[in-house]
Amino acid sequence: MADEAHAWMRRFHLGQESVAGSGVLEVRRGPGALGRFVCVLLRLPRTGAAVPVRVRVLRRAVGVGGRLEERWVRRVGGRALVSVQTRVGERACERHGPVEIRTRTTLADQGIEVVQEEAVLRAGRLRVRVPELLAPRVAARAWVEPDDRARRPPRFHVEVRVTLPVAGRVLTYRGYLAEEPGANDVTVS
Repeated sequence: MADEAHAWMRRFHLGQESVAGSGVLEVRRGPGALGRFVCVLLRLPRTGAAVPVRVRVLRRAVGVGGRLEERWVRRVGGRALVSVQTRVGERACERHGPVEIRTRTTLADQGIEVVQEEAVLRAGRLRVRVPELLAPRVAARAWVEPDDRARRPPRFHVEVRVTLPVAGRVLTYRGYLAEEPGANDVTVS
């Protein structure tokens, strides 16, 4: 049923409880020397056609106003990528070391789109907005394919692109995530 696959996709991106999914990605590092250097520096996944992926999003409510803290633990082809997001509704701020990427997640025609609103450099309490001309750009979308509707567990497709103005494409990945039942029993420690 399409409803089950769409519900899983919404829970994964906009839910209140912890979730986990696993699947397969096609990963492509950028062709330029600077983009490849950034991938090595940030320990991003290597290029591969059928790279196993597991993602756990550990959520907990913090403060007031519906604010959530999300710890994203991605394991892509043996590489662990961990980031922390704070989210209120559709708006999120994801930290990767000293870089914060602020995004808005919206329901689109047949899926979900994550649109970057700004990039910020952090040093302690100091935050400096990165000018758009220099800022990394992250664009992501998720959708349900017709053949996903009959699958158990439910799954959705995802595509993420990371670019830098001076380097071009840094990393893209595309594939699917299937739900791992029982993930909302996991808590953030």
